[in-house]
Amino acid sequence: MRTMVRTRVIEKVSDLERLVPAWRRLLSSAARAEPVSTPLWLLSWWRVFGEADGRALRVLAVEDGGDLIGLVPLSWRNATHRRAIPVRRVELLATGEDEADEIGSDYVGATVAPAREEEVACAIAHAIGHDLGDWDELRMTAMNGEDPFVDKLAGALRDSGVDATLSPKVDAPYVSLPGAWEEYLRALGPTRRYAVTRSLRELEKWAGSRGWRLRTARTAEELREGLRVLTELHSERWSAAGRTGVFASERFASFHDEVMPRLLAGEDGASLDLIWLVVGETPIAATYNVVFRNKIYFYQSGRRIDVPKAVRPGIAIHALAIRRAIESGRTEYDFLAGASRYKRDLALAVRPIVELRAVASTLRARAVEAARVLAERAIARIRATRGAAPGAPEERAPE
Repeated sequence: MRTMVRTRVIEKVSDLERLVPAWRRLLSSAARAEPVSTPLWLLSWWRVFGEADGRALRVLAVEDGGDLIGLVPLSWRNATHRRAIPVRRVELLATGEDEADEIGSDYVGATVAPAREEEVACAIAHAIGHDLGDWDELRMTAMNGEDPFVDKLAGALRDSGVDATLSPKVDAPYVSLPGAWEEYLRALGPTRRYAVTRSLRELEKWAGSRGWRLRTARTAEELREGLRVLTELHSERWSAAGRTGVFASERFASFHDEVMPRLLAGEDGASLDLIWLVVGETPIAATYNVVFRNKIYFYQSGRRIDVPKAVRPGIAIHALAIRRAIESGRTEYDFLAGASRYKRDLALAVRPIVELRAVASTLRARAVEAARVLAERAIARIRATRGAAPGAPEERAPE
């Protein structure tokens, strides 16, 4: 017989660290789990972005007896809408950074034991409504729209009297990997298949007698070399467009300086797949991927710009990475969020990334929401007057 399910609000990082063994057991048994929901990712993020930005930990742990059956990593902070309207915001860990520092934790959200989704959703909804203290707005961004728990939680919040909405934000292109490279090429169709095969032919042609090879970081020394290559190529790509790459952010770089060596060591069942494409002795492209549950998650990249146009080193390194993933028996190659053309050209499907947003039932929260709506309408009118189209959701920091 099941004991009474209870929800704890974890407010001290030391208490969350003590929960790590149970957290890891939950991740290993959960039907859905992501690398951004591991202790490695979230605790590293908290050390860089947590209390330094005035956040207070509010992790919700749902337990049945001595077993952890659900975990939702939340924090509380004072924020503003449009830099003008004060709001007390609850949001997921690894989200809400300043745009220049943004980590981009796609698919962050709840981790839930199998067959316990309904119980956990109800327990979390009750805790959000009664145990988190005073808050005005709940924002759970970058959640996997294919995760059925997201709908269950939204429904449970509405059933508890909280005004909750789900909205799509952006698509995440991906490839369900077939058993053979030729199957993948056929699935692309003639136009996209030609783009991929041509980029590989042009790479061979341009490399000529110098040859090309893929290098992979397997040791600490190779990680240092690969990270240097990635950072330089990423910066080169975006400097040419008049922008700085994400590694220019000290906080972004600090986060990955902590995470990448631990991924290399295989912590929390996640591993690092840092590869770079070399022609002769010159690196021309690099990708930073994470492997988790036999899936490849593409995270960041860089490429040289002073190569023949037909070579397309970005397409080439992804094509080679996909072929290698197929040969290694991986099940999926996920490009994560974004509508970049190269992602659409190489992917075979998309999944939605959604935001769950809720407004507390207090008078203050309703007043804040009314002010936010008025501000958004005013901005929309100004844009219409100036002839500017409403901005679509922007892709996260450039890849």
